[in-house]
Amino acid sequence: MTDDRKPSELHPNRDPSGTPPLPDGHWVRASRPPDPSPLTTRQKLTAVLVVMIVVAAVVIGVLR
Repeated sequence: MTDDRKPSELHPNRDPSGTPPLPDGHWVRASRPPDPSPLTTRQKLTAVLVVMIVVAAVVIGVLR
């Protein structure tokens, strides 16, 4: 019969310098990304100004 196993060069090699296993009793916990900082007053005013310009452009376009 033919040997159905793949040749050894097709098997991925494990990284010998990879991270060691965790000691018994330790768990890997997913870390959450830090919460984004709150918006500054300048950023809020800029957003309001952009929204006002877009609304004014829409109103002018409708009234034409």
